[in-house]
Amino acid sequence: MTKEEVLQLEKELSFQEFNNHDAYQLGQIIVDHIEKNHLKNVRIRIVLDKDIVFQYLMDGKKGVIWLDRKQKTVEKYGHSSYYIYLENEENGTYQEDEKDESLVICGGGFPLIIRGELRGSILVSGLVHDEDHQVIVDCLRKLKDEGTCK
Repeated sequence: MTKEEVLQLEKELSFQEFNNHDAYQLGQIIVDHIEKNHLKNVRIRIVLDKDIVFQYLMDGKKGVIWLDRKQKTVEKYGHSSYYIYLENEENGTYQEDEKDESLVICGGGFPLIIRGELRGSILVSGLVHDEDHQVIVDCLRKLKDEGTCK
C-alpha cells in the first residue's frame, strides 16, 4: 500500500455521524474479524472525543502501551500511524519521533474523522503492524457497508 492509498482510505473511511454505539459495533466487528479469520489475539481501542469508548484485550493480551503509543501518534499527526510509517520509510521525516517512547512509527492506528475533523482514533495491536492497519481498514469498510454509519 502506498502513502497516497492510505490517505485516500482516510478520506473514504471517514464519517458524517459516529457515536459511542457505533464504536461498540466497530469493536465487535473487529473481534469477529479476528476470530473468523483465525488471527492472533489483539488489543483494540476506539477513542472518541478524548474518551476511550471501546477497549478490549483479547485473551492472552496484557498491557496497553502499544495502544497508547499508536493513539498518541494519530493524535499528534492527524493521520494513520501506517501513513507516518510509510512517510518515514520513504523520506526519514519522523526519525526524531522514533526516539520518543510515547509514540510509535508503525501501523495499527487510524484516525476517526467525523465531518472532516479528527475526533478520535481506532487502534489495533498484536499482529504485524501492516496487518493491524489492514484489520482496521477491513472492519471500517464492513461497518460502512452495513449502512449503520454514514
